[in-house]
Amino acid sequence: MFAKPLCWGLAAFASLLLVLPAGSEPVFPVKWSQLPDMTEYGYDWSSETVVPSMTADDFLCDTPLAVIDVHWWGSYYDSGGLWPYKSSNDFDDPTLGSGNPPGIITGFNIEFYTNVPADELIPWSHPGDLLYEELIDMGLVNETYFGTITHVYGAQENVWQYNCVLPIPFEQDPLADPVDIDDDGTLDGTIYWIKIQAVHEDPETQWGWHEADTLWQDNGVQHWGPDPVPFWFLLENKDMAFELSVIPEPSLLLVAAVGLLALLRRRHR
Repeated sequence: MFAKPLCWGLAAFASLLLVLPAGSEPVFPVKWSQLPDMTEYGYDWSSETVVPSMTADDFLCDTPLAVIDVHWWGSYYDSGGLWPYKSSNDFDDPTLGSGNPPGIITGFNIEFYTNVPADELIPWSHPGDLLYEELIDMGLVNETYFGTITHVYGAQENVWQYNCVLPIPFEQDPLADPVDIDDDGTLDGTIYWIKIQAVHEDPETQWGWHEADTLWQDNGVQHWGPDPVPFWFLLENKDMAFELSVIPEPSLLLVAAVGLLALLRRRHR
């Protein structure tokens, strides 16, 4: 019943990408948003292949629309003789002098997981089964300066924003493992986890995923070391900064594509 609308929606989606001006990015509806903590208490948590380390955070899926676009925030830091260090703490930021990222990152691993609720063995929730993984080449990631933080003891760090469109959307299902978040007797959706990890091999400069200015459900988690079966340590009172955008309903995509094409035709007259 929905095969034709879906095909029309995908065609409209492709049309939108084709007619966008050079250098611009497609804009998709945001379904989840945790913005970065830009106060003196906003730090970054190591999530990088060189250590190796990885950091993850949870979110709620309450609609079946697929995730297509991911935004996140992070910073670089030099932990000196304490390398590798789990967070940016009050270390020096190597980008402060030049105002440019060091160019050490070659890509990002973006992964989605099921949720494992807290239990007696591990009293906090954490990622479970791997559902989706993509290595996003840095050429497909937009890295831009977002702002500078001055921490409590005077150390400064530049915060960078990262945007990318997933080459294959992450299909989510609010009914896969529905939970009652508010304990009001109503199922709210399914909890998933996202892991974002920088790919680089620089032995001096570290990269960390920036923490968010709000907390939702359980806190973020971090794994440290090469163990192939990660043990996720709780980042107490920390969530990570990221946004997830989704592919709109096919009918909305079609309307958007038609509107954009009409606007471009008018401009060319």
